[in-house]
Amino acid sequence: MKLLILSDSHGEQRYMEEAVYREMPDHIVHLGDVMRDAQALHDCFPAIPMTSMPGNRDFNTVDPPVIVTVFGGVKFLLTHGHTLGVKFSALKLLLAAQEAGVRAALFGHTHQAVNFEQQGVLLMNPGAAGGFQPSYGVIEIENGEISSRIERF
Repeated sequence: MKLLILSDSHGEQRYMEEAVYREMPDHIVHLGDVMRDAQALHDCFPAIPMTSMPGNRDFNTVDPPVIVTVFGGVKFLLTHGHTLGVKFSALKLLLAAQEAGVRAALFGHTHQAVNFEQQGVLLMNPGAAGGFQPSYGVIEIENGEISSRIERF
């Protein structure tokens, strides 16, 4: 299973569409800022399932700020990250991930792409799909094993 991980699109659609064409994912994850961008992307690619969540710029939403879900048999925590203070430290995110018993925690908010493992948990921020140096993340899951990478435009 191939996941395309996007965040912080801030009204910019073209890089997200290009990432879909480049990667041809099985599922798209949009980690917030801005949810209407995620909906517009899903409208362009309705056959690809999408999971999206609110960011700090997504007002008047009832969607939860943290989702725990399973992709390809692997448990993930998804969040924009603003409610876990990721601009200051990954500690709250890591603790939430450990408490939820996930293998990977995906977040946005900082606009800084990171992809590393800490205490047995993969932490990935795909960077900003609508930023100055746009980027996205890719996670591939095969037989319960995860491989991950960051790509730039």
